Formats: sequence, structure tokens, C-alpha cells
Amino acid sequence: MSYELGKLLIKQKKFKQALKYFQELLKNKKNDLRINFQIGKIFYELNDLHKSFAYFKKCKELKSNDPNVLFNYALVLQNIGEIKQAKKEYLNLISINPKDIKSYYALSSINIDNITFEFSEKLKSFNQNKSLSDYERSLINFIFSKIEKKKRNLENEIEYLKKSHQLCNDANKIYNSQSNYYYSNIISKKFNQIKFEGKFNKIDNFNNNNHIFIIGLPRSGSTLVETIIAHNTNEIVSVGEFHAVNTSILEQIGGLIYSKNFDHNNFEIKINKKQFQNSLIEKYDNFQKKVYLDKSLENFFNIELILNFFPNSKFIHTFRDINDAIIGIYQTMLPELSWSHDLKDIINYIKIYKSTIEYFKKKYPNTIIDVNLSTLTNNKEAEVKKILDFCKIKYTGNFLSYEKNKKLFNKTNSFLQVREKIKSYKNNRYKSYYYLLDNIKIEK
Repeated sequence: MSYELGKLLIKQKKFKQALKYFQELLKNKKNDLRINFQIGKIFYELNDLHKSFAYFKKCKELKSNDPNVLFNYALVLQNIGEIKQAKKEYLNLISINPKDIKSYYALSSINIDNITFEFSEKLKSFNQNKSLSDYERSLINFIFSKIEKKKRNLENEIEYLKKSHQLCNDANKIYNSQSNYYYSNIISKKFNQIKFEGKFNKIDNFNNNNHIFIIGLPRSGSTLVETIIAHNTNEIVSVGEFHAVNTSILEQIGGLIYSKNFDHNNFEIKINKKQFQNSLIEKYDNFQKKVYLDKSLENFFNIELILNFFPNSKFIHTFRDINDAIIGIYQTMLPELSWSHDLKDIINYIKIYKSTIEYFKKKYPNTIIDVNLSTLTNNKEAEVKKILDFCKIKYTGNFLSYEKNKKLFNKTNSFLQVREKIKSYKNNRYKSYYYLLDNIKIEK
């Protein structure tokens, strides 16, 4: 059995197969660092963070100074809410390697005050080092933007943000270019013109279940809604930002739309139903339960496609003030979102989002519920009950007290939010930044 084959299965997101594969390898090599590490990664991807933690802890025992092991160990601690211990591990990583930029960034994500004057001076010197990758330098500039934000040096903050986003974009230029092309020229123009080919056999406990999809823009309350649902039921498994639907679409059309001399104006999205169904089963079947909560926000493009395979699906559309959403996205490090690195790209994407979601809200009014972040945080009980009723989840006396639930975790930039009570929406929070939008305004 080949170790590399197991890694390939992980890359292909065949986590269930990969887990069985590495567990078989582990039988004869219980103290093999590489195998234990890969199993830890698999459980992390499957959102079983406590099992992931156990394997990374074993790896740490096997090799206490391995930076890769220590970083993943710290990351799991952070995501399950053990913030103090995670901070300790990141500091340890920096003591082992003072140029470990990821650990400085992780410390700043916990609290910008963790970036001491000494650390700040080191980062300044590192920032002049051209041997660092573009991504590492993007993280350094992002940290500096947060330092300047705390000092209320608005111009300096924006300057560092611009540098950070440009470097982050350059770090993965080909992918970002292809992704922007897909959103701007393919799915945004064809989402209501998809043609289906062939047939598929429905599976009762897969196609007919009441799966839930949280859709919208980042920084608009999606994590809060996901947390509320996860706190109030054990019957639904959150797969997080799994992107199963988008990935399954691109498996069928990616080779065409990224080929030379491709003409997007005359292109039709054609989906083979059986192939698409099998792809979804393979991806979602990584998880144990059969009712899924998917927080892949871009699925607002895929509502009709999803309903063809999951006719009983429910969509929760989270949103906030549009200008606040633009600034909130721009102030966040979202390296996987190609359109998030430039204000014009953000606004173009949001224009597409607004027209798409309005189209589907008119077509499927009983399938999509709106959740305004401001209303949710200022009228907690009524709004949470509305969400739970929509999802057919019974609520109990502690349905609001998710911050006390030690089983909850979060793997996104909102990891601290899971440990806090619902805070009221702050109006005018981003007012001082609105001047950035003067020449590129979007309708509310």
C-alpha cells in the first residue's frame, strides 16, 4: 500500500476512502508520524476536530519540534475554542522559527495585541526580504493593516490592505483569474439556463431529505446562523464550506471553459444527471449523517441545480447592509475567494449576487428565507425561532445559549464568534470607510 496514494485520495476529497486506507497502514506502523498526521488531517476535513486533535497530539508526542505538526495542533486547539493553549503553541512555533509568518498571522487573528513591538519590528524586517513568498508577505501586510486599524490610522490601514490583497492575488494568479472568469462570464450568465442530460436514480435518504444551504456573502452572519442550527440539533451535520456542488459542476465543464479559443457567449452549461448525482454522493458520503448543512455561500448561483437533486432543500440567505458587507469583506483575509482582493471586483461580484438572489427569491419564495444580520442580532429570540421553524428544528429553553456549548467549533475567520453571545449589530461601524466606495457605489 502506497502512502502517496492515500495523499492523492485526500487531494481528491475522497476522505472516507483515505481514512480507511491510512487506518489500514497504521495497523502495522502505529507510531508512524506521517500516517498519524494524515489521519489527523482527514478528521479535520471531516469536521471531527476532537479526533483530529487526538492524532495531532500523538504526532506531537512522536516529534515534539516538527513545525508542521505543531501548527496543525495549534490550529485545531484554536478552532475548538482552546484559545490560550493555541496562543502558547503559536508562540512556541515562533521560538523554533522566528520567520514562521503563518504563526504571527494566527496570533494576530486571536488578538492583534499579540503582535508585540518586538514582533512588529521583526515583521518589518521580514517584509523587506524578497525571498519570502507573495502569500507570506500578504500576511505580513495584513497584520500591519490591523495594527494601523487599532491606532485609527485609516490611510495607513488601507495602504497595507491594498498591498496585502495584491500580494495575495499574485500568490495564486492563475487560479484567481480562472475563478473570476467563471463567476463573471459563466455561472452568472447561465445559472438559469442549465440543460440536463440523462437520468438519475433517486435515493430516499439522500435526495429527499431536508438539506439546508446557507447562502449569501461572507461577513454577513452565515457563521452565526450555522452555529445556531448546530447548537439546536444533532440530526443535521454541518459540512461547512465544502463546495461540493461547485466542484461537481466544474468536474463536467471545467475542461471546456478553460480551454483555448473558448467562446463563452455561445456556451451552454450541460450537466449529466447521473454523473452529477454520483459526484455529490461521493462528496457528501464522507460525512456520517444524512441531512446536511452546507455553508458554501456561492450556492446562491446553484439554487435551481440543487433543487433538481434535493427538491426538499431549504436555503437561508444571510445578508447585511451592502456597504458594510463590502468593507467587511475587504478587511478580511479570504485567500480562497478570487474576487475578494480588489474593491472593484468585490462590488462586481456583489452586483451579480444581488441580481441572482432576487431572481431565485421570486421564483422560489417558499424555499428561501432572508436573515438580516442586523435584525437577527437586535431581535435575537424571534429571529432564531424563525430560523429554527423554517428548518423544522424544535427549540428548547437554551436555544440561544450556543456560547456554552463546548462541542461547537469553527474553522473560519469567525472562530472567536462561537465563544461569544450574540452581539447587537453596530450601525455606522464602517462609516469612516465609505469614502472608498464614492466612485464605485452599489445600489442598496
